[in-house]
Amino acid sequence: MQTLQNLNPQNVWKHFEDICCIPHPSKHEQALCEHIIQFAKNHKLAYKSDAVGNIVITKPATAGMENRKTIILQAHVDMVPQKNADTEHDFLCDAIQPRIVGNFVKATNTTLGADNGIGIAVILAILEATNIEHGTIEAFFTVDEETGMTGAENTAPDFLTGRFMVNTDSEIENEITLGCAGGLNANFKFLYTETPVPDNFTAFKVKISRLSGGHSGFEIYENRAHANALITDIALKAVQKFNAHISCISGGTMRNAIPREAEICVTIPQERTEQFENFVSEMAVVLKNIYAETDPILSLQCEHIELPETAIEPTRMLQIVQFLTQLPQGVISVEQQTAAMVRTSNNISIIATQGAAIEIQCLLRSSDNDEKQTLARCMQQLAELYGGTAIFDTDYPAWQPVWNSELLEITTQALQIIYNQTPQLCVVHAGLECGILGEIFPDMEFVSIGPRINNPHSPDEEVEIASVERFFNAVCEILKLSPKK
Repeated sequence: MQTLQNLNPQNVWKHFEDICCIPHPSKHEQALCEHIIQFAKNHKLAYKSDAVGNIVITKPATAGMENRKTIILQAHVDMVPQKNADTEHDFLCDAIQPRIVGNFVKATNTTLGADNGIGIAVILAILEATNIEHGTIEAFFTVDEETGMTGAENTAPDFLTGRFMVNTDSEIENEITLGCAGGLNANFKFLYTETPVPDNFTAFKVKISRLSGGHSGFEIYENRAHANALITDIALKAVQKFNAHISCISGGTMRNAIPREAEICVTIPQERTEQFENFVSEMAVVLKNIYAETDPILSLQCEHIELPETAIEPTRMLQIVQFLTQLPQGVISVEQQTAAMVRTSNNISIIATQGAAIEIQCLLRSSDNDEKQTLARCMQQLAELYGGTAIFDTDYPAWQPVWNSELLEITTQALQIIYNQTPQLCVVHAGLECGILGEIFPDMEFVSIGPRINNPHSPDEEVEIASVERFFNAVCEILKLSPKK
């Protein structure tokens, strides 16, 4: 590929380019894990892996630093696989194609995997370097962060020896993350029967696409267009206004990404065809005006398709779309101290029609566990009211901030040296593995830092080139400042 070899630091970009060549979507990280283990073997570094695939590589202290506390450098090895609808890309087989666009590196119509590939690359570059002062380093690589955090969740209490962990999964420069929201997966299922579509009906596919999407934690407060919310609103109006029958509804591909595309297949009485087409055209104008700033290339299209033989029984379909339009979506509550800090949210992530059922997947996030559980109960009651079932799983805790830790002190000093200004301290609404790991290692101190990454979890993901070098230097400075035992 050799696209990034002239960028600095060269070793970091070399490793990142190697990572791009190895498919590693969530739950399919084995090849990248094998690459990391081979790296350890090539550099004669001690390593171990556990039953779920997590890896620890240990690098001894450099001369004169043997009396320093161990620093754990942590990154997750999976990436979010998102692509534009018209892009041919198999995330299980095809390499990511990075390209330089101005001051940024981005992929070609797919997610880049800078989240958390840059973190991996920085850690590998440090492990192979011979000119960086450091105490003992434990490089900790976890699997399946993006879809369940099962790597962190299944880490054994004796897998790590250090008690200072630098998580590399943040996306804002010169900012130290000290806490994050917890999460809970919600899964709803609605069974249905089918009825014949009358011969005097006409069929359409209505598709909303080209939305900005993004990370359902970081961008949830921006009120970006949400494909699943919009398509269900259109479906409800089609049923109520035009006596439409719906044969399928679908949208979204990842639980932790704001859906960028969704569609419904509808059948309309032939005498209402023109009215329906006008309705969709009017909706397109309205939505483009509403989301002109957040989703400037939003597209809502309506096209004729072959008339299906059957559709979802109309009364049942009305119940399902009423549930979807009443399901809490987006920001639910904010912290009292500042409206800019989301406390609780829900993302209606995936809607799929399959096997005589409509299945809906959501991701609830909250920094308040009681509020998260209350929201879950309300959603369950709503589903049961409309004849559906609800199952919740992957309940992970919030990471509660500690504002006066020894690790925070040296991280603040390191970033002030590199950026020549005091770093910001923050708590984010996105989920990080530190909350789970904090329950396994209650005496461990955590911080999270990173380079500048825009639009993670979407094909518009990009990383600022210059920020990667500053991030690398900041991590090196933390190692240099590691306190004595």
